[in-house]
Amino acid sequence: MKYIAILLLFANIGYFIWALTRPTEAELVESESRELLNNGLMLIREFEAQTEALALENAEDRTLCSIVVGFATVDDANGFILAARQRELGTLLNLTGDPLPSQYRVYLAPEANRILATRELDAVSSAILDAELAVETYLITRGPLAEGIGLGVFAEAAEAETIQTQVSGLGFAPEIEEIPRSDGEIQVVLRSSNSEQLEMAEWLELSDDRPDLTRTENLCETIAQASQFP
Repeated sequence: MKYIAILLLFANIGYFIWALTRPTEAELVESESRELLNNGLMLIREFEAQTEALALENAEDRTLCSIVVGFATVDDANGFILAARQRELGTLLNLTGDPLPSQYRVYLAPEANRILATRELDAVSSAILDAELAVETYLITRGPLAEGIGLGVFAEAAEAETIQTQVSGLGFAPEIEEIPRSDGEIQVVLRSSNSEQLEMAEWLELSDDRPDLTRTENLCETIAQASQFP
């Protein structure tokens, strides 16, 4: 009996120690929950916070760009681009199709107004006539070079450089502009700088005297990266 009593005493002590040190049911649930979270689950508030952060990071993805078509020449497109930039719109010239050899325009820089441009045209025309040079002269009335003096458009850069040299010898300062070309459509891509899409009022102002232009909209990221817009 003595040994049985001692054995029962040690058994009770062991059970008491085990009961004090074993994890509770609540602790087991908490431990399992943490393990599941570490394996890829998250709380709803954490999911919502991450969703908001991603939305901010990808805000540019929702921005709409307008693809404008209907331009007869690159000069027309460049004139439209100038008007768009004056309204603080992002612009990008896009020539579709296969590229063609560039052309080269020789010109005198634009004057401040039409009166000064006409005087410059008369002066250079008279000097060319006196020098008996075969150089055409005309007033540029549209586009970024409006109120400038055109001295011809050439298929080869060497031809343009020859005219530049001849007219420079008469005391003028002609410049050469390379004109890109392709066998496809001429497009201008527009992007608003302060909203997710081009406002109707902005479009109406730009297209007011350009009835042949049409536009379609698409996500900017599918057309061009933001860094490509001047």
